[in-house]
Amino acid sequence: MATDRKIIVAVDDSEVSAYAFTWALHNLVRKTDKVVVLTAAPFVALGYPSPDMATEYGAGAVSVTTDIETNEKDVNTKAKDLVARCISQCNQAGIACAGEVVKGDAGTWIVDEANRLGADVIVIGSRGSGILKRIITGSNSDYVLHNASCPVAIVRHIEEDLKVHDPLNSVGGSRKVVIAVDESRESVYAFKWALENFSREEDNLILYHVNQSVPLAATAGTGEFGIEEVYVPSQIAGKSEVEALNQSEKLVEKYMEYVNKETKIKCEGIVVNGQPEMKVIEGLTNLRADAVVIGTHDRSVLSRTMLCSLTDHLAHNSPCPLLVAKMPKSPAHPETDLESKRVD
Repeated sequence: MATDRKIIVAVDDSEVSAYAFTWALHNLVRKTDKVVVLTAAPFVALGYPSPDMATEYGAGAVSVTTDIETNEKDVNTKAKDLVARCISQCNQAGIACAGEVVKGDAGTWIVDEANRLGADVIVIGSRGSGILKRIITGSNSDYVLHNASCPVAIVRHIEEDLKVHDPLNSVGGSRKVVIAVDESRESVYAFKWALENFSREEDNLILYHVNQSVPLAATAGTGEFGIEEVYVPSQIAGKSEVEALNQSEKLVEKYMEYVNKETKIKCEGIVVNGQPEMKVIEGLTNLRADAVVIGTHDRSVLSRTMLCSLTDHLAHNSPCPLLVAKMPKSPAHPETDLESKRVD
C-alpha cells in the first residue's frame, strides 16, 4: 500500500468542487498523505474612463476603477477563505494540508504545480460554476487529464436523474471498484496502481473487459480506402469470435489470480462483447459502481487497445468518479506484468 503521497485537489466555490473534495478525503486520501489544495482567483479586468467619459459624466466615472479593484479584492478574499476552509477540514480529519491561491490559466497551473511538487495524484471536479469557476470546468479537467504526468481523479457533476447513486453513501464500507482491463502494459500498470493506491480490503473489485468483435467484410476485393476486404464465412467467423472470447476470459482470469495471491480483496471478472465506450458505461450503471479505474496511453502513440478513446469518453460520461492512471513515460522499473512477486 502506497504511503506518504502528495495529493493535489483543485477546488473552486461550487457544490461540485465541495463534493469532489469530500469524496477525495473519504475515498482516496490516507492519514499519511499530504493534501495540497489549489484554487485560482480569476483576473478582474480593470477599466479606465476615457477623457470624454470624464467630461460627460463627471469625476464620478473614475469610481469605476475603484469598484473593480474592490471586486478583485473580494474575489481574492473568497479564494483565500475557500482554501482555509479546506485546510481546516483536513486538519479536523488528522490529515496534513497546505493551500495555494494563484492567478492565471487554471489547467496549465495545476499541471505545472503537480510537476513542481512531484504530486502522486490530482483530484479535480467537472462541470462546476461560481465566482471561482475557472477550476471546475470541462476544458480544465480535460487539459489536466491529457497533460498531467501523474494519475488524475475526475469527479463529475451528474444530474440526479442520471446518477447511479451517491458514492459517499459507501464511505467507510464496501465499495464496488471497477477496473477496466485489457492486454496492454498501460492496463497492467493502472491495475497495479489501483491495488496500491485506491482499493481497500473491504472493497468488491470488478475486473471488466470488453471483447471487441471484428466486423466482417461483405465483399471481396479492394475497399474504399485501398484496404483489401475479404469475405469470411459465418462458420469461420463464429469460431474466431469464440476463440477471442476464450482469450478474453483467460486474460481476466490472470488478473484475478494476481488479486487473489497479492491481496485479500474480493474480486470477480466480467467479460462482455461490444463497443467499449457503450459497454463500460452500461456496466458501471448496472453494477452501481462507486468508482472506475482505467489506464491510458501516451496520446502520441496509436493503439489498437480499448483504452485510448474510452478514457476520454468516461471523462465526460462516467456515472461515477473516474481514476485515470497514466503510466510514467520512463519508469525506472515499470510494473507492467502480472507475475506475482509475493513469496509465501
